[in-house]
Amino acid sequence: MKTLVPCKLCGLPVKTSVDPSTDFFCCNGCKMVHTMLMESDQYKDTQDFKDTDLYKQCVAAGIIPDTSEQTEASAEQTPEAVADSETPIDAGNFLTLNFQIQNMWCPACAWVVENTLTRSKGVINSSCNFSSDRGSVLYDPVKTSPEKIYTAIKKLGYPCADLDQTPQKNKKEFIRICVTLFLTMNVMMLSWSIYSGFFIELSRRSVQLLAWPVFLMATVVVFYGGYPIHKRALGNITSGWPGMETLISTGSFSTYFYSVFHFYKGSIHLYFDAASMLILLILTGKMLEQSAKNKISEGLAGFFSLVPQKVRICAAQFPKGRYVSIKQLSEGDSFLAEQGEILAADGIVTKGAAVIDASSITGEVKPVNINFEDAVKSGTRIISGKIQVKAVGVGEDSILGRMLAIMENSLSEKTAQTQRLENILKFFVPSVMGLSVLTFFFWLLYGLTSYDAFNRGISVMVISCPCALGIAIPLALVAGVSAAREKGILVRDFEAFECIDGLDTIVFDKTGTLTTGRLKVLGMDTANDFSEQKAWQIIHAMEQGSDHYIAHTIKTYGIDQDLVPLELENLIYHPNGVSCGFQDEAYCFGSMNFVNKINRSVPSFISPSRQGAQIISTVFLSANDIIVAAVHLGDSMKPGVTSLVADLDKMGLACFLISGDAKKTTLAAGTFVEIPEANTHGGFLPHEKAEFIKALKQTGKKVAMVGDGVNDAPAMAQSDIAMAVHSGLNPAEGVAAITLMQETPVQLIDFITLAKRVNRKVRQNLIFALVYNIISIPVAASGLLNPIIAATAMLLSSLSVTCNTLLLVKRESKNKQ
Repeated sequence: MKTLVPCKLCGLPVKTSVDPSTDFFCCNGCKMVHTMLMESDQYKDTQDFKDTDLYKQCVAAGIIPDTSEQTEASAEQTPEAVADSETPIDAGNFLTLNFQIQNMWCPACAWVVENTLTRSKGVINSSCNFSSDRGSVLYDPVKTSPEKIYTAIKKLGYPCADLDQTPQKNKKEFIRICVTLFLTMNVMMLSWSIYSGFFIELSRRSVQLLAWPVFLMATVVVFYGGYPIHKRALGNITSGWPGMETLISTGSFSTYFYSVFHFYKGSIHLYFDAASMLILLILTGKMLEQSAKNKISEGLAGFFSLVPQKVRICAAQFPKGRYVSIKQLSEGDSFLAEQGEILAADGIVTKGAAVIDASSITGEVKPVNINFEDAVKSGTRIISGKIQVKAVGVGEDSILGRMLAIMENSLSEKTAQTQRLENILKFFVPSVMGLSVLTFFFWLLYGLTSYDAFNRGISVMVISCPCALGIAIPLALVAGVSAAREKGILVRDFEAFECIDGLDTIVFDKTGTLTTGRLKVLGMDTANDFSEQKAWQIIHAMEQGSDHYIAHTIKTYGIDQDLVPLELENLIYHPNGVSCGFQDEAYCFGSMNFVNKINRSVPSFISPSRQGAQIISTVFLSANDIIVAAVHLGDSMKPGVTSLVADLDKMGLACFLISGDAKKTTLAAGTFVEIPEANTHGGFLPHEKAEFIKALKQTGKKVAMVGDGVNDAPAMAQSDIAMAVHSGLNPAEGVAAITLMQETPVQLIDFITLAKRVNRKVRQNLIFALVYNIISIPVAASGLLNPIIAATAMLLSSLSVTCNTLLLVKRESKNKQ
């Protein structure tokens, strides 16, 4: 009987019938690695197994499970508990694969791919987005591979490829549509001759001479031309997710075999032309629709192609640089970039000067001059000049890498509204097919001929359009993401567009959002009996271990002044200040509330004359709860923020300002941008900002929080929609739904305006698609349409939704120009 015992090398519980007291290895990987190490000189003790290079390389390759992140609790878990757990024990080893898919004709295609992959061995979960033609899979590399995943997708009839590859255009499909067009034209021409038999008498010989070529050509069209449709229809049925292809395939086969039956009987009731035209209309319509989708995705395709594949790395043996694969670039490496090249990593300029175009990242088309020690971002293009850059952020850790990851996640997500509509569409096709059958039997029982009843049943099946419903929402959202990116706005969540509807309140953080956040020391006031030199030395020493932006400013100032830090005792960092001990006295440095808990009044030695026209943050130093010094820090407002608040007010949006700085400083900033005093609040800690947002929402307001994505994370998470002003470090900006990459909140107006247009297009598309289906299905059931007209109407409904979305793309392109 097999029992669970821990492996003596990797530590994972495994089933075995071996006596636990003997040596046992959990998998062939461990056995192989152990055998190889035993034959080498580097392996002396089993305790060193995980420290060997071979073990680490095998873990990285997935040969051996990685147990480095297991907690003590999981290590102590009993074998029975592990066996019963539903959580995979090697969850940390799962990988994500993002890919692009071609020839998805409707949302049902995405459902088929998504559910097929989810049921595949080794796939943990999958997501497939019809509008962006992209998919994402979380998989176990031990059980499956990208090649197996791609094979599973291709078996369904959908070509796929990595994101950095361009799927080859299928010449076979081009030939298919050309053959279908040629044969269908001849089928239609000869069919008119056959139909003349309804008005003049045709001999049996004449009918056969006309019917045989029509039958043969229609057979080629239905089976060869319609092969992609029938293949996907079969995949839809076997996966349990019938879609548009199921309706078209059923309709074309029904019409074709109905005509074959009459052809065999020698009747002139041959409607091969309807089956052929149905296939041709679908192929042509989907080609036009795909062309429109490509137009919508052009901006996104250009963005995803920004990553260079080669970089010129400078080394001791190659001082002038040598081109290597981008994958060989590491943090700390120096590389060269010259005119026309795209920067491969974030970094600092160490040599040279250049003019760069950062519009791909920020949306700002104005060229920027860069010189020695300037910071540069990956994805920007060198217009002129030549620079040497020291890489500080490469690959997924670079600005471009993070933006690409965010865009991928955004394009693979579905909004709640989209998900609800997709749930409806799951039952739409089976319902339509059932209604088609009922229509046939109803009219048959009503007294119509089998042909007329059949014709009306087929029309109901063909005219219904799940495509228009399925693409009504996601296609407009993808167009919105593309348009936003061109403006330098990074959309992290599709829900951001929906959240703009009903928005009535904007809450701004101050520092880093409305102000530049780049402070400088303006000076210090000290008590008469306290030395300014001593105060600076104490403060400089207290801020050495802090990452706060004020600490950085003070440390920079201290270095410029050649201050020597003192040795302090009991140094403790608090949310709003620092405390320590020095020469038997207790010192605190921070906000007024932190340093002076007893007497809240401002000492008389602090001069207000320094404030002038600048916004001032004053930080205090106290000795034994008595304020002995005050440091004045200057910060400037970002350009355009005053007009921003005025424009938001004209749009009917109430603006609030909250900050962790003192109330007086916050009030000064609020007054500068003309935010009412009642809406300005200072001295808030991070959790207090979140509570303020919560209180606003409880009054019935729909609130957007605009911050820098660092200290504002709790408040942003509490808001209805979080918007981050890019801080220059991380485009993800915490929990923000959107990031304004130009580092200014002025872009907020652009996004609100764009979001309203996107939402308008979503409503227009959805209303049209719903009204179309509500009207067209009863009309088809009544017998007012034949299958060809029904197929044409169905395609026009899909194309109208797509073209309506294209109007948004066209308008945004004009606005950008």
